[in-house]
Amino acid sequence: MTEWRTPSAAELTDLAAGLRDLDWSWDLADVPELAARFGWRAVLSRPNWVMLDTGLGVGSGKVHGADGKAVRIETRLTDFVEEDAAGTERIRTAFAEMAGVLTDALGAPTARIPGEWPQIRWADQAATVVLAQSPVSVVLYLVTNARLAMDDRNIEVERQAEQ
Repeated sequence: MTEWRTPSAAELTDLAAGLRDLDWSWDLADVPELAARFGWRAVLSRPNWVMLDTGLGVGSGKVHGADGKAVRIETRLTDFVEEDAAGTERIRTAFAEMAGVLTDALGAPTARIPGEWPQIRWADQAATVVLAQSPVSVVLYLVTNARLAMDDRNIEVERQAEQ
């Protein structure tokens, strides 16, 4: 990897606030207009998802849906890292720095989900802004609260099955 790209504090704040304050139809058919609003590009559409280029290349964002309605708008915030100790440290550092920026901008999180791949959440009435650390990048997404509750239930079922 020759360059490590992450958003500036101002870019991250603008993006998170834009997602938090988003007022749109949540129709998958309207994703191209949503993408244009954020300076993104819709690359590929399928019945229940739209792939985006959010500035870090094709596939750096995605809008997930069900029955023609969007349920999650996702954008990768960092370039990918190698899955090694240095990459893990780079992602942890970026996640912590971004969490601080977003806490300053959005206020105290409504939830902190610890673990190997932590999340920090800022819930509103209908949707939640989530900063998530993955094995190879940091991701920001806006997810409907109904979808987030389903995802959380599925994760809990998986955990119980592993015990």
